Amino acid sequence: MRKLLPFFIVLLFAPVFGQDESRTDSFSTNNWSQLAPPTVGSKGFSLFSRDIRLNRAGQYELWIKIIPASPASFNKRFDLPSNTAFVLQYTTVDCEKRLLKFEKLTVYYSSETILKSGPSTLFPTSKKDTIKRGSVGEAVYENVCVKP
Repeated sequence: MRKLLPFFIVLLFAPVFGQDESRTDSFSTNNWSQLAPPTVGSKGFSLFSRDIRLNRAGQYELWIKIIPASPASFNKRFDLPSNTAFVLQYTTVDCEKRLLKFEKLTVYYSSETILKSGPSTLFPTSKKDTIKRGSVGEAVYENVCVKP
């Protein structure tokens, strides 16, 4: 039994130290779930989510992927580069207060090509914002808090 204890300790920590740091899980293509039904029209979009979790403050944190139905009008409306294909946004949702906080914006040209990262006119990044009717935020709130 004494000889097995070190073996079990090594076995316990092997997955932690055996990770390949150069291998990154692609946020653009893997492991996304549809968050809301697609909205139609020139202002329409499809929403997908990933890595949703409840933080200590009782708020949901998740990545959302926004794919516009009409990229040209979406990109113009939110002052994004004209060749934007989709947007990834890290989001915190406070269901109790009906507030959203959007942060960590990344704009993609194609599945693996990043156009820009950081704040944009797409969503407020430095403050919490209430839910606005017909917005991406409303769709996120409805499908995280109301119809999970």
